[in-house]
Amino acid sequence: MSPEEKLRHFFEAYIQSQGGTITPQTPDTVTVTYPNEPAQEFTYQPNIAREKKIPLLTVGSPVFQHMLKESINNGVLCQISLSPRDSFEKLLLTYFRDTPNTCLDCQKTQFVEGICICPKSEPYFHQINNGKITAIKPLKKETVRFFQFYYTVSFQNKLRAKNKETLLILLDEKANCINAEFNLALALENTTLNVQDSKSKINPQLYDALKTVADQKLKELLGAKMVLFELPLVKEKLTRLRSFERRLKRERRERVISKKHDFDFQKWQSDYEALLQREAESYQTSLTVKLQNLLIINTSKVKFEITLDNKATLQSSVTIGIDTPEIVCALCKKTHSKGYVTEDGFYVCTDCTLQSLDSGKIYSKKAPLAHDEALDEYFERDKGFICTVCGKRHSRFLEFKCSHDNTSVCIYHYDVCDICGKSFSKLNLTHTDEFRKKLCPKHVKKEA
Repeated sequence: MSPEEKLRHFFEAYIQSQGGTITPQTPDTVTVTYPNEPAQEFTYQPNIAREKKIPLLTVGSPVFQHMLKESINNGVLCQISLSPRDSFEKLLLTYFRDTPNTCLDCQKTQFVEGICICPKSEPYFHQINNGKITAIKPLKKETVRFFQFYYTVSFQNKLRAKNKETLLILLDEKANCINAEFNLALALENTTLNVQDSKSKINPQLYDALKTVADQKLKELLGAKMVLFELPLVKEKLTRLRSFERRLKRERRERVISKKHDFDFQKWQSDYEALLQREAESYQTSLTVKLQNLLIINTSKVKFEITLDNKATLQSSVTIGIDTPEIVCALCKKTHSKGYVTEDGFYVCTDCTLQSLDSGKIYSKKAPLAHDEALDEYFERDKGFICTVCGKRHSRFLEFKCSHDNTSVCIYHYDVCDICGKSFSKLNLTHTDEFRKKLCPKHVKKEA
């Protein structure tokens, strides 16, 4: 079934579930009629939507997002399978970029003054600098299942507007909580993923174990969200309770002063405490929780190896549609999302790369490089120059030539003549007592 056929099938199923009927007008437009409601026209084509100003039915459109959200919030047990649409290698290239273009195969991408601009939200990807991917090799593949629970949660307090949201809890088959959420809408929009309906049974014992863990995780989330919901109300609650308490005490004073009735202080104190407690309870936040849906996700975990053009290899794994690959630096062993292909055959993170100023090449920390203290940068040991004054090797980026004998001098051991303004080695400059001048050999003779 093509993506267009899936979209039409989803739309027809949604309208039928809402009690509506669909009347095709043309291959690209339909009319939807609900009982006791006026008919509404929809289209699958963007140009028709603009011309007739009618709602557009396509993945990512407001109408589709509304239908998808309604289906998720009010849906029943459902199950899907995730797989690469074309090949695993093409899917993996969405996570690794070795080109400056950050949006692959996108018709919306625009180039403005050499900069790639795409209006879509940028997904996670690992940026490979200074090199190219030459090969992608899958090493091991295993089938895995995940279970995502959808809970609808409502927070209500008379001091602020009602807050309703959907909480998603993702678990694996061993009932481990996954620190991520599966976004079905994004999966459907992903052109490299194939999302299909799937049918299989779930063991009741497994469901009970998953539900127990999900409920415990939900309890933790609700505790944190309850604190955030009530935090802005603490001061107002205290203010209102104090105002209510002052009103009760004022009424007591008025009754005592009036002397129209015998005042029973003990009864008043009992009523006073009961009224204060009831008033405080009226400001408590009520919480409503409902399990709306369980989505079962069948996918694959693939271990792979990538070869780069400097012969370096990097290994990682990815669960298709669930997570993104993590790359570990070959030197510091930390995960990173931006690395460099080095000239000495490594692929390392930004912190573990050293740049050669003389050759423009990038090396790892393991390369035998010399250090330039002035620039705090590194260069190849056989490059650069040796200063004729201090005898140390420096980068040619800060090399100065003496105008008298053409010797190489570093930034710490050169100066300029106060008369001609040219650069000289400090060994060839003379300091005069009169006016404290620095003079080159030529102007020393003239002064003499």
